[in-house]
Amino acid sequence: MKKKLIISLMINVFILFFCQIPCSAQERELKNRIIVIDPGHGGLDNGAVEYGYKEDEINLSISEKLKKKLEAKGATVYLTRDGDYDMTERNHHYSKQDDMYLRVKKIDSFQAHYLISIHQNASGSQQAWGSQVFYYYNSEKGKLLADSVDQALKTVTNSRKPISGCGFRVLRATKTLGILIECGFLSNYNECGQLRSKNYQNQLCDQITKGLIDYDSAVQKAEKKELEKKYLQSFLTKYEFY
Repeated sequence: MKKKLIISLMINVFILFFCQIPCSAQERELKNRIIVIDPGHGGLDNGAVEYGYKEDEINLSISEKLKKKLEAKGATVYLTRDGDYDMTERNHHYSKQDDMYLRVKKIDSFQAHYLISIHQNASGSQQAWGSQVFYYYNSEKGKLLADSVDQALKTVTNSRKPISGCGFRVLRATKTLGILIECGFLSNYNECGQLRSKNYQNQLCDQITKGLIDYDSAVQKAEKKELEKKYLQSFLTKYEFY
């Protein structure tokens, strides 16, 4: 009788611990998550410049909006830059190598769960258009994260471009799980206009946030399921039911 009571009590604790969902779950999906947003380029490095508009300025504008949306979901968010400067913070003798070395070092200093690097694309053809999400080609987790964000992002951009593995240093050299997003082509006149629009930028950020949450939720569910399995095995073994 005493043994049955203990078993019943343990099962109830198991159900309460693993199955209870907080009422604020949807409002704080990214609680306890640390995210680094990297607005590409900056300072003497403007990135792509099309129709008089600079990529680094648009990158920062989108990144600042994304930061607010992720924070609203409970995440702690850091920007690699919050103004018009590169990582060397020099106004002379720009060095891409120095910038990337310091950028990678700064990203990893935050010991974040995720990295999102924001960029804009450009092409010699004004017909090229569409968003594209990149991941480090040797990262299976990066590929899954890229796919999740890409699926959400395409509901706004309607891009036909697939996710792509790459060796970009910002993804290759960092220890942080990350993706690089080319939000669209500044060289395409129509898309350039969209990418400068605050409303469109907000739509992009909403979908990037959704894609990240979808991936993170799947990871947490998998981790929770594994923990449940281990807990139940331990419990059944202890009471000779396993």
